[in-house]
Amino acid sequence: MNLLAKIRIGGALILGLAIFNSCEEKGDFGLGSDDVAPIEFDVESISLSSGIVWLDSINSANLGRVFVGEHSGSGFGDMTAKGYMGLDLNEASHPTLTADDILDSVKINFNINFLYDTSSANRSLSLRAYKIGESFPSDRYITRSELIQTNELIASGDLSIERFDSVYSVDVDLNWAQQVFDGIRDDNVTFDSQLGFNGFFPGFVFRHEGTSDNIFGITTGANFEVVFYYSVPLTDGNTANRTITMTGAGQPTFHHLTSDRSATDFAVVQETGIEYDQVSRLVVQAGVGLVTKLDISDLERFANTNDNAIVNLAEVTFGPIGDLPQGLSPPSTLLLLLTDERNTVISDGGALRAIQEDGVNVISQGFPLQLRYNETDRTYTSSITSYVRSYLNNTFRRNEVFIYPSNMNLSANGLTIGLDDLQIKIFYSRLR
Repeated sequence: MNLLAKIRIGGALILGLAIFNSCEEKGDFGLGSDDVAPIEFDVESISLSSGIVWLDSINSANLGRVFVGEHSGSGFGDMTAKGYMGLDLNEASHPTLTADDILDSVKINFNINFLYDTSSANRSLSLRAYKIGESFPSDRYITRSELIQTNELIASGDLSIERFDSVYSVDVDLNWAQQVFDGIRDDNVTFDSQLGFNGFFPGFVFRHEGTSDNIFGITTGANFEVVFYYSVPLTDGNTANRTITMTGAGQPTFHHLTSDRSATDFAVVQETGIEYDQVSRLVVQAGVGLVTKLDISDLERFANTNDNAIVNLAEVTFGPIGDLPQGLSPPSTLLLLLTDERNTVISDGGALRAIQEDGVNVISQGFPLQLRYNETDRTYTSSITSYVRSYLNNTFRRNEVFIYPSNMNLSANGLTIGLDDLQIKIFYSRLR
Protein backbone atom coordinates (compact mmCIF):
# COMPACT_ATOMS: atom_id res chain seq x y z
CA MET A 1 0.00 0.00 0.00
CA ASN A 2 1.55 3.35 -1.04
CA LEU A 3 1.75 6.43 1.17
CA LEU A 4 -1.05 8.25 -0.66
CA ALA A 5 -3.51 5.39 -0.04
CA LYS A 6 -2.60 5.32 3.66
CA ILE A 7 -3.26 9.05 3.95
CA ARG A 8 -6.66 8.65 2.28
CA ILE A 9 -7.69 5.82 4.63
CA GLY A 10 -6.58 7.80 7.67
CA GLY A 11 -8.56 10.81 6.56
CA ALA A 12 -11.69 8.69 6.01
CA LEU A 13 -11.43 7.25 9.51
CA ILE A 14 -11.14 10.71 11.08
CA LEU A 15 -14.13 11.95 9.08
CA GLY A 16 -16.21 8.87 10.05
CA LEU A 17 -15.34 9.32 13.72
CA ALA A 18 -16.37 12.97 13.60
CA ILE A 19 -19.73 12.11 12.04
CA PHE A 20 -20.37 9.26 14.49
CA ASN A 21 -19.68 11.46 17.49
CA SER A 22 -22.03 14.13 16.18
CA CYS A 23 -25.00 11.75 15.80
CA GLU A 24 -25.88 11.29 19.43
CA GLU A 25 -29.33 11.90 20.85
CA LYS A 26 -28.60 15.60 21.14
CA GLY A 27 -25.66 17.53 19.80
CA ASP A 28 -24.11 19.30 16.88
CA PHE A 29 -23.29 17.77 13.54
CA GLY A 30 -20.12 19.41 12.18
CA LEU A 31 -16.39 19.11 11.72
CA GLY A 32 -15.31 22.18 13.62
CA SER A 33 -16.03 25.71 14.72
CA ASP A 34 -15.84 27.00 11.16
CA ASP A 35 -18.96 25.09 10.04
CA VAL A 36 -21.58 27.40 8.61
CA ALA A 37 -24.72 25.38 9.51
CA PRO A 38 -24.19 22.69 12.17
CA ILE A 39 -27.17 20.39 12.80
CA GLU A 40 -28.57 19.65 16.25
CA PHE A 41 -30.33 16.35 16.92
CA ASP A 42 -32.93 16.14 19.68
CA VAL A 43 -35.84 14.08 20.97
CA GLU A 44 -38.95 15.29 22.75
CA SER A 45 -41.98 13.60 24.32
CA ILE A 46 -45.43 15.04 23.67
CA SER A 47 -47.64 15.53 26.71
CA LEU A 48 -50.86 13.53 26.47
CA SER A 49 -54.13 13.71 28.35
CA SER A 50 -56.48 10.77 28.21
CA GLY A 51 -59.86 9.39 29.19
CA ILE A 52 -62.33 6.59 28.47
CA VAL A 53 -65.30 6.86 26.11
CA TRP A 54 -68.09 4.32 25.67
CA LEU A 55 -69.11 4.52 22.05
CA ASP A 56 -72.71 4.20 20.98
CA SER A 57 -73.97 2.34 17.90
CA ILE A 58 -71.44 -0.47 17.46
CA ASN A 59 -72.73 -2.36 14.44
CA SER A 60 -73.36 -6.07 14.97
CA ALA A 61 -75.53 -6.82 11.93
CA ASN A 62 -74.62 -9.20 9.10
CA LEU A 63 -70.98 -9.71 10.11
CA GLY A 64 -70.65 -13.42 9.34
CA ARG A 65 -70.99 -14.36 13.00
CA VAL A 66 -73.25 -13.82 15.99
CA PHE A 67 -72.08 -13.97 19.59
CA VAL A 68 -73.63 -16.14 22.28
CA GLY A 69 -72.43 -16.78 25.81
CA GLU A 70 -71.45 -15.27 29.11
CA HIS A 71 -68.09 -14.32 30.58
CA SER A 72 -66.91 -12.82 33.86
CA GLY A 73 -63.61 -12.38 35.63
CA SER A 74 -61.62 -10.74 32.84
CA GLY A 75 -61.46 -7.29 34.42
CA PHE A 76 -63.70 -5.84 31.70
CA GLY A 77 -66.97 -6.70 33.43
CA ASP A 78 -69.57 -9.44 33.21
CA MET A 79 -70.45 -9.90 29.53
CA THR A 80 -73.61 -11.46 28.14
CA ALA A 81 -74.28 -12.12 24.45
CA LYS A 82 -77.19 -13.54 22.48
CA GLY A 83 -77.52 -13.90 18.72
CA TYR A 84 -80.42 -13.36 16.31
CA MET A 85 -80.69 -15.04 12.94
CA GLY A 86 -83.33 -15.31 10.22
CA LEU A 87 -83.88 -18.52 8.22
CA ASP A 88 -84.08 -18.81 4.44
CA LEU A 89 -87.08 -20.96 3.50
CA ASN A 90 -85.35 -21.91 0.24
CA GLU A 91 -88.78 -22.65 -1.22
CA ALA A 92 -87.48 -23.12 -4.77
CA SER A 93 -85.70 -26.31 -3.71
CA HIS A 94 -88.64 -27.94 -1.94
CA PRO A 95 -89.48 -31.42 -3.21
CA THR A 96 -92.98 -32.74 -3.74
CA LEU A 97 -93.88 -34.66 -0.61
CA THR A 98 -96.53 -37.37 -0.31
CA ALA A 99 -98.63 -38.57 2.60
CA ASP A 100 -96.34 -41.61 2.90
CA ASP A 101 -93.17 -39.56 3.44
CA ILE A 102 -92.07 -39.62 7.07
CA LEU A 103 -90.04 -36.99 8.89
CA ASP A 104 -87.31 -38.72 10.88
CA SER A 105 -85.28 -35.94 12.51
CA VAL A 106 -84.10 -32.37 12.08
CA LYS A 107 -80.70 -30.92 12.89
CA ILE A 108 -79.15 -27.47 13.02
CA ASN A 109 -75.61 -27.64 11.63
CA PHE A 110 -73.15 -24.80 12.14
CA ASN A 111 -69.52 -23.79 12.69
CA ILE A 112 -67.88 -21.86 15.50
CA ASN A 113 -65.54 -19.12 14.26
CA PHE A 114 -64.70 -17.23 17.46
CA LEU A 115 -63.81 -17.99 21.08
CA TYR A 116 -63.23 -15.17 23.54
CA ASP A 117 -61.42 -17.52 25.94
CA THR A 118 -59.24 -19.87 23.90
CA SER A 119 -58.08 -21.98 26.86
CA SER A 120 -59.26 -25.57 27.12
CA ALA A 121 -61.20 -24.88 30.33
CA ASN A 122 -64.24 -23.13 28.86
CA ARG A 123 -65.20 -24.97 25.69
CA SER A 124 -68.62 -26.33 26.70
CA LEU A 125 -71.46 -24.68 24.79
CA SER A 126 -75.02 -25.32 26.00
CA LEU A 127 -76.83 -23.87 23.01
CA ARG A 128 -80.52 -23.03 23.12
CA ALA A 129 -82.46 -21.65 20.14
CA TYR A 130 -85.76 -19.87 20.82
CA LYS A 131 -88.27 -18.36 18.43
CA ILE A 132 -88.18 -14.60 17.88
CA GLY A 133 -91.48 -13.06 19.00
CA GLU A 134 -91.75 -10.14 16.56
CA SER A 135 -90.96 -9.27 12.96
CA PHE A 136 -87.28 -9.31 12.02
CA PRO A 137 -86.72 -6.95 9.08
CA SER A 138 -83.38 -6.46 7.37
CA ASP A 139 -82.21 -3.33 9.13
CA ARG A 140 -79.30 -1.76 10.97
CA TYR A 141 -78.74 -3.45 14.30
CA ILE A 142 -76.17 -2.54 16.96
CA THR A 143 -74.87 -4.38 20.01
CA ARG A 144 -77.55 -2.73 22.15
CA SER A 145 -80.42 -3.86 19.89
CA GLU A 146 -82.82 -6.58 21.05
CA LEU A 147 -85.87 -8.41 19.75
CA ILE A 148 -88.60 -10.12 21.75
CA GLN A 149 -87.83 -13.74 22.63
CA THR A 150 -90.67 -16.24 23.06
CA ASN A 151 -90.58 -19.24 25.39
CA GLU A 152 -90.82 -21.61 22.42
CA LEU A 153 -87.63 -23.67 22.41
CA ILE A 154 -86.85 -24.66 18.82
CA ALA A 155 -83.52 -26.46 19.28
CA SER A 156 -81.02 -27.36 21.98
CA GLY A 157 -77.79 -29.23 22.48
CA ASP A 158 -74.72 -29.46 24.70
CA LEU A 159 -71.42 -29.39 22.84
CA SER A 160 -67.69 -29.30 23.44
CA ILE A 161 -66.05 -26.88 21.02
CA GLU A 162 -62.65 -28.17 19.96
CA ARG A 163 -61.99 -26.92 16.42
CA PHE A 164 -63.03 -24.07 14.15
CA ASP A 165 -63.15 -26.32 11.09
CA SER A 166 -65.63 -28.77 12.63
CA VAL A 167 -69.37 -28.87 11.99
CA TYR A 168 -71.48 -28.97 15.16
CA SER A 169 -75.11 -30.13 15.36
CA VAL A 170 -78.02 -29.74 17.77
CA ASP A 171 -81.45 -31.37 17.68
CA VAL A 172 -84.51 -29.44 16.54
CA ASP A 173 -87.84 -29.84 18.34
CA LEU A 174 -89.88 -32.33 16.30
CA ASN A 175 -93.21 -30.64 17.01
CA TRP A 176 -92.02 -27.44 15.34
CA ALA A 177 -90.27 -29.38 12.59
CA GLN A 178 -93.40 -31.42 11.85
CA GLN A 179 -95.40 -28.22 11.35
CA VAL A 180 -92.92 -27.08 8.72
CA PHE A 181 -92.74 -30.49 7.06
CA ASP A 182 -96.54 -30.85 6.92
CA GLY A 183 -96.91 -27.30 5.62
CA ILE A 184 -94.53 -28.02 2.72
CA ARG A 185 -96.30 -31.30 1.95
CA ASP A 186 -99.76 -29.69 2.05
CA ASP A 187 -98.74 -26.70 -0.13
CA ASN A 188 -99.70 -24.36 2.68
CA VAL A 189 -99.28 -20.74 1.53
CA THR A 190 -97.21 -20.04 4.65
CA PHE A 191 -94.44 -22.14 3.14
CA ASP A 192 -94.72 -20.93 -0.46
CA SER A 193 -92.78 -17.68 0.03
CA GLN A 194 -90.19 -16.16 2.32
CA LEU A 195 -92.61 -13.42 3.33
CA GLY A 196 -95.23 -15.92 4.46
CA PHE A 197 -92.66 -18.02 6.27
CA ASN A 198 -91.31 -14.98 8.13
CA GLY A 199 -94.78 -14.44 9.54
CA PHE A 200 -94.75 -18.01 10.88
CA PHE A 201 -91.13 -18.00 11.99
CA PRO A 202 -89.22 -14.67 12.15
CA GLY A 203 -85.99 -16.39 13.22
CA PHE A 204 -83.88 -17.74 16.06
CA VAL A 205 -82.68 -16.24 19.31
CA PHE A 206 -79.51 -18.13 20.28
CA ARG A 207 -78.40 -18.29 23.90
CA HIS A 208 -75.85 -20.16 25.97
CA GLU A 209 -77.46 -21.60 29.09
CA GLY A 210 -74.63 -23.48 30.73
CA THR A 211 -71.89 -22.98 33.30
CA SER A 212 -69.04 -22.52 30.82
CA ASP A 213 -67.58 -19.01 30.99
CA ASN A 214 -67.06 -17.95 27.38
CA ILE A 215 -68.31 -15.99 24.37
CA PHE A 216 -68.80 -18.11 21.24
CA GLY A 217 -69.11 -16.92 17.64
CA ILE A 218 -71.60 -18.87 15.47
CA THR A 219 -71.05 -18.70 11.72
CA THR A 220 -74.00 -17.27 9.81
CA GLY A 221 -75.04 -17.35 6.17
CA ALA A 222 -75.02 -20.37 3.87
CA ASN A 223 -72.90 -22.42 6.31
CA PHE A 224 -75.69 -22.32 8.88
CA GLU A 225 -78.15 -25.12 8.04
CA VAL A 226 -81.44 -26.53 9.25
CA VAL A 227 -81.66 -29.99 7.70
CA PHE A 228 -84.88 -32.06 7.62
CA TYR A 229 -84.16 -35.78 7.29
CA TYR A 230 -87.10 -37.82 5.97
CA SER A 231 -87.88 -41.24 4.51
CA VAL A 232 -89.58 -41.94 1.19
CA PRO A 233 -91.11 -45.44 0.57
CA LEU A 234 -90.06 -47.05 -2.72
CA THR A 235 -92.11 -49.33 -4.94
CA ASP A 236 -89.84 -52.32 -4.16
CA GLY A 237 -90.63 -52.05 -0.47
CA ASN A 238 -87.44 -50.27 0.54
CA THR A 239 -87.10 -46.68 1.70
CA ALA A 240 -84.88 -43.83 0.54
CA ASN A 241 -83.39 -41.26 2.89
CA ARG A 242 -83.68 -37.68 1.69
CA THR A 243 -83.27 -34.14 3.02
CA ILE A 244 -84.70 -30.64 2.83
CA THR A 245 -82.18 -27.94 3.68
CA MET A 246 -82.77 -24.37 4.80
CA THR A 247 -79.91 -21.98 5.51
CA GLY A 248 -79.16 -18.53 6.82
CA ALA A 249 -78.16 -17.25 3.37
CA GLY A 250 -79.33 -13.70 2.73
CA GLN A 251 -81.11 -13.43 6.06
CA PRO A 252 -80.64 -10.72 8.72
CA THR A 253 -78.40 -11.43 11.70
CA PHE A 254 -77.07 -9.50 14.66
CA HIS A 255 -76.02 -10.00 18.26
CA HIS A 256 -76.80 -8.21 21.50
CA LEU A 257 -73.72 -7.73 23.71
CA THR A 258 -73.72 -6.10 27.13
CA SER A 259 -71.15 -5.69 29.89
CA ASP A 260 -71.79 -5.01 33.57
CA ARG A 261 -68.75 -2.98 34.68
CA SER A 262 -69.97 -2.23 38.21
CA ALA A 263 -67.18 -4.29 39.83
CA THR A 264 -64.35 -3.08 37.58
CA ASP A 265 -61.89 -0.18 37.52
CA PHE A 266 -64.19 1.39 34.92
CA ALA A 267 -67.43 1.32 36.91
CA VAL A 268 -67.78 5.08 36.47
CA VAL A 269 -68.30 4.62 32.71
CA GLN A 270 -72.09 4.48 32.50
CA GLU A 271 -73.11 6.81 29.65
CA THR A 272 -72.21 6.69 25.98
CA GLY A 273 -70.54 9.64 24.29
CA ILE A 274 -69.00 11.08 27.48
CA GLU A 275 -65.27 11.25 28.19
CA TYR A 276 -64.39 9.94 31.66
CA ASP A 277 -60.97 11.29 32.59
CA GLN A 278 -61.02 10.64 36.35
CA VAL A 279 -59.98 7.00 36.09
CA SER A 280 -57.10 4.97 37.51
CA ARG A 281 -56.49 2.97 34.32
CA LEU A 282 -57.43 3.15 30.67
CA VAL A 283 -59.23 0.52 28.62
CA VAL A 284 -59.91 -0.53 25.05
CA GLN A 285 -62.44 -3.29 24.36
CA ALA A 286 -63.93 -4.47 21.10
CA GLY A 287 -67.59 -5.40 20.85
CA VAL A 288 -68.89 -3.32 23.74
CA GLY A 289 -67.32 -0.14 22.33
CA LEU A 290 -64.87 1.02 25.01
CA VAL A 291 -62.04 3.20 23.67
CA THR A 292 -59.32 5.42 25.09
CA LYS A 293 -59.41 9.03 23.97
CA LEU A 294 -56.14 10.95 23.59
CA ASP A 295 -55.67 14.70 23.48
CA ILE A 296 -52.49 15.31 21.45
CA SER A 297 -52.80 19.10 21.28
CA ASP A 298 -49.32 19.45 22.80
CA LEU A 299 -48.17 18.96 19.21
CA GLU A 300 -49.22 22.57 18.69
CA ARG A 301 -46.78 23.73 21.37
CA PHE A 302 -44.04 21.65 19.76
CA ALA A 303 -44.82 23.12 16.35
CA ASN A 304 -44.78 26.70 17.67
CA THR A 305 -41.43 26.30 19.44
CA ASN A 306 -39.73 24.25 16.72
CA ASP A 307 -40.81 25.92 13.51
CA ASN A 308 -37.55 25.01 11.75
CA ALA A 309 -37.46 21.42 12.98
CA ILE A 310 -36.98 18.51 10.58
CA VAL A 311 -38.91 15.53 11.93
CA ASN A 312 -36.86 12.39 11.37
CA LEU A 313 -39.18 10.03 13.26
CA ALA A 314 -42.35 10.39 15.30
CA GLU A 315 -43.18 7.22 17.19
CA VAL A 316 -46.24 6.30 19.21
CA THR A 317 -46.04 3.54 21.85
CA PHE A 318 -48.81 2.12 24.02
CA GLY A 319 -47.85 -0.27 26.79
CA PRO A 320 -46.90 -2.45 28.37
CA ILE A 321 -50.54 -3.44 28.69
CA GLY A 322 -52.05 -4.96 31.81
CA ASP A 323 -52.04 -8.69 32.49
CA LEU A 324 -54.87 -10.78 31.06
CA PRO A 325 -56.22 -14.10 32.38
CA GLN A 326 -54.96 -17.24 30.68
CA GLY A 327 -56.73 -17.84 27.38
CA LEU A 328 -57.56 -14.19 26.71
CA SER A 329 -55.74 -12.11 24.10
CA PRO A 330 -55.65 -8.37 23.45
CA PRO A 331 -56.66 -6.95 20.07
CA SER A 332 -53.98 -7.79 17.51
CA THR A 333 -54.15 -4.34 15.90
CA LEU A 334 -55.16 -0.87 17.04
CA LEU A 335 -56.12 2.18 14.96
CA LEU A 336 -55.99 5.89 15.74
CA LEU A 337 -59.40 7.20 14.72
CA LEU A 338 -60.07 10.92 14.54
CA THR A 339 -62.70 12.38 16.85
CA ASP A 340 -63.70 15.70 18.40
CA GLU A 341 -65.64 17.15 21.32
CA ARG A 342 -68.69 15.08 20.36
CA ASN A 343 -66.79 11.88 21.26
CA THR A 344 -67.92 9.98 18.17
CA VAL A 345 -66.07 8.39 15.30
CA ILE A 346 -66.05 10.48 12.12
CA SER A 347 -67.39 8.78 9.01
CA ASP A 348 -66.55 9.93 5.50
CA GLY A 349 -68.18 8.06 2.65
CA GLY A 350 -68.63 4.95 4.78
CA ALA A 351 -65.02 4.89 5.99
CA LEU A 352 -63.88 5.97 9.44
CA ARG A 353 -61.42 8.86 9.44
CA ALA A 354 -58.10 7.85 10.94
CA ILE A 355 -54.44 8.80 11.07
CA GLN A 356 -52.93 7.24 7.97
CA GLU A 357 -49.78 5.22 7.38
CA ASP A 358 -46.53 7.01 6.67
CA GLY A 359 -45.99 7.94 3.05
CA VAL A 360 -49.63 8.31 1.99
CA ASN A 361 -51.85 11.36 1.76
CA VAL A 362 -52.68 12.35 5.34
CA ILE A 363 -56.31 13.13 4.42
CA SER A 364 -56.89 9.87 2.56
CA GLN A 365 -59.04 7.07 3.98
CA GLY A 366 -57.73 3.81 2.57
CA PHE A 367 -54.54 3.28 4.56
CA PRO A 368 -55.20 3.68 8.29
CA LEU A 369 -52.17 3.40 10.54
CA GLN A 370 -52.02 0.02 12.25
CA LEU A 371 -50.37 -0.47 15.62
CA ARG A 372 -49.61 -4.17 15.90
CA TYR A 373 -49.27 -5.97 19.21
CA ASN A 374 -45.79 -7.15 20.21
CA GLU A 375 -46.15 -10.17 22.50
CA THR A 376 -42.55 -9.91 23.73
CA ASP A 377 -42.77 -6.50 25.38
CA ARG A 378 -46.61 -6.33 25.41
CA THR A 379 -46.72 -3.01 23.57
CA TYR A 380 -48.18 -1.45 20.45
CA THR A 381 -45.78 0.73 18.45
CA SER A 382 -45.84 2.50 15.11
CA SER A 383 -44.58 5.58 13.29
CA ILE A 384 -46.76 8.67 12.82
CA THR A 385 -43.98 10.65 11.15
CA SER A 386 -46.03 11.77 8.13
CA TYR A 387 -48.84 12.97 10.39
CA VAL A 388 -46.52 14.98 12.64
CA ARG A 389 -44.76 16.52 9.64
CA SER A 390 -48.11 17.60 8.20
CA TYR A 391 -49.03 19.00 11.63
CA LEU A 392 -45.85 21.08 11.79
CA ASN A 393 -46.44 22.30 8.25
CA ASN A 394 -50.03 23.18 9.22
CA THR A 395 -51.25 20.99 6.37
CA PHE A 396 -53.51 18.84 8.53
CA ARG A 397 -54.16 19.12 12.26
CA ARG A 398 -56.44 17.09 14.51
CA ASN A 399 -55.90 17.08 18.26
CA GLU A 400 -58.22 14.29 19.44
CA VAL A 401 -58.01 10.59 18.57
CA PHE A 402 -59.45 7.31 19.77
CA ILE A 403 -57.34 4.23 20.41
CA TYR A 404 -59.69 1.87 18.61
CA PRO A 405 -59.47 -1.91 17.99
CA SER A 406 -59.44 -2.75 14.28
CA ASN A 407 -61.85 -5.66 14.87
CA MET A 408 -64.32 -3.64 16.94
CA ASN A 409 -67.40 -5.35 15.44
CA LEU A 410 -66.06 -8.91 15.26
CA SER A 411 -64.49 -9.47 18.66
CA ALA A 412 -64.84 -8.85 22.39
CA ASN A 413 -61.10 -8.78 23.12
CA GLY A 414 -59.68 -5.93 25.14
CA LEU A 415 -56.73 -4.45 27.00
CA THR A 416 -56.02 -2.19 29.94
CA ILE A 417 -53.17 0.26 30.19
CA GLY A 418 -51.67 2.59 32.79
CA LEU A 419 -52.15 6.34 32.53
CA ASP A 420 -48.39 6.84 32.10
CA ASP A 421 -47.91 4.08 29.53
CA LEU A 422 -48.86 6.15 26.49
CA GLN A 423 -46.06 7.94 24.65
CA ILE A 424 -45.44 9.98 21.54
CA LYS A 425 -41.77 10.74 20.92
CA ILE A 426 -40.47 13.02 18.20
CA PHE A 427 -36.89 12.61 16.98
CA TYR A 428 -35.94 15.73 15.09
CA SER A 429 -33.07 17.85 13.88
CA ARG A 430 -32.60 21.55 13.13
CA LEU A 431 -29.98 24.01 12.04
CA ARG A 432 -28.50 26.01 14.86
